[in-house]
Amino acid sequence: MASQGDQKGIDLMTLAPQQLMTLKEQLEGQIEQFSVNFNDLQMAIQGFHSSGMAIEDLNKQKEGKDVLVPLTSSLYVSGTLGNPDNVMVDIGTGYYVEKNAEGGVDYCKRKVQLLSESLSSLAELIQQKRRQVGQVQHVLQTKIEQLKKQEAAAAQK
Repeated sequence: MASQGDQKGIDLMTLAPQQLMTLKEQLEGQIEQFSVNFNDLQMAIQGFHSSGMAIEDLNKQKEGKDVLVPLTSSLYVSGTLGNPDNVMVDIGTGYYVEKNAEGGVDYCKRKVQLLSESLSSLAELIQQKRRQVGQVQHVLQTKIEQLKKQEAAAAQK
């Protein structure tokens, strides 16, 4: 069970059953956290994809058109569309940048690409952790069977 980088693997056969259980629980906790991160990345990808499509649609509209502006996910106010070629892009931590529509769409596409790459790497890491859990589980079962055989042999003496 080798980790990424220069770290050395752990010889699972040298660990006691209790240590194997602890290792298994740690790995399962990591899988759970990575799965939460995976879902968060998927939601972010969907958000940027939707934003890019909204900017494309907004750019096709005419200046002066009546629109509903979202303040929250459930609160909208009426407004009038100004220049549809200028958009404000949230670049994170409360900072916004004014871009033309093409630049806004390009930004959203780049973010989708970047997050998709991260999502792919995270999926690979989750699979690796699941394989490690399987290895630990297999060694743990083997050790438990060995202990049962030893107890049975000791009881026969």
